[in-house]
Amino acid sequence: MNQEDLEKVFVKTFSEYGDAIFRFCMMKVSNVEQAEDMTQEVFTRYWQYLRNGKEMSNTRSLLYTIANNLAKDWYKKKRAVSLDDQMESGRVPADKNASPETTAGYYEILDTIDDMEEKDKEVLLLKYVEGLDPKDIAEILEETANVISVRLSRATKRLQQKLHI
Repeated sequence: MNQEDLEKVFVKTFSEYGDAIFRFCMMKVSNVEQAEDMTQEVFTRYWQYLRNGKEMSNTRSLLYTIANNLAKDWYKKKRAVSLDDQMESGRVPADKNASPETTAGYYEILDTIDDMEEKDKEVLLLKYVEGLDPKDIAEILEETANVISVRLSRATKRLQQKLHI
């Protein structure tokens, strides 16, 4: 591919996945600036893949894999934040017109997920926040779809137990 074709592919991919990757990063790190930096790094690395002519069978999976690895690296340096920090950083419910009870419930669920083991947390966020199916999650996390389905089932049960549902 020539430079112009590479740029078209990059722009199309960014417009298609940029917001979703940012949301994923935001859910992982709970900090707007950090999520923006991570998103930028994801697409910088993606650009390098394109320029180097590397074969990509699933672009979406590649982007989430890069984002997930960046989040893991970030977590090695810094851990979870408090609810006040989440609110200050811009972590807000999807529906800004939600009632205070709904908003409190949203934060309770997110805080509960944040307190879960990393393996549970990552599959729950990928499934229920990003809307990925087990096959895509499996590619991102380099597991089989069956393993991911089992992890999702168990993580969902643990979340329900913690929330007394």
